[in-house]
Amino acid sequence: MGCFYLLLALISPRLLLAVMWIFSPYVQPNAFRSWIWPLIGLIFMPWMTLALVWAYNTHFGPLQIAAIVIGALVDLGSNGDAERRRRKEQRRNR
Repeated sequence: MGCFYLLLALISPRLLLAVMWIFSPYVQPNAFRSWIWPLIGLIFMPWMTLALVWAYNTHFGPLQIAAIVIGALVDLGSNGDAERRRRKEQRRNR
């Protein structure tokens, strides 16, 4: 089952987070106290939210902290890359 989750995360982290949130108690009880934080994470930073969910449901240590930092960097990098591409396309269409 873990390989299925990993494959789904690589395809679409938002889809995996939504599936885990709806069909399992893995997201809510430990990582977040209310439903608003996973929703914000689902929209804006899905990789970091997945890393947070995993970190809080396992023994929290250096590996989990590294996963959270890497998730945040991947999210920020993908958002920055999308903005760079949008600006490049705007310059090309002028």
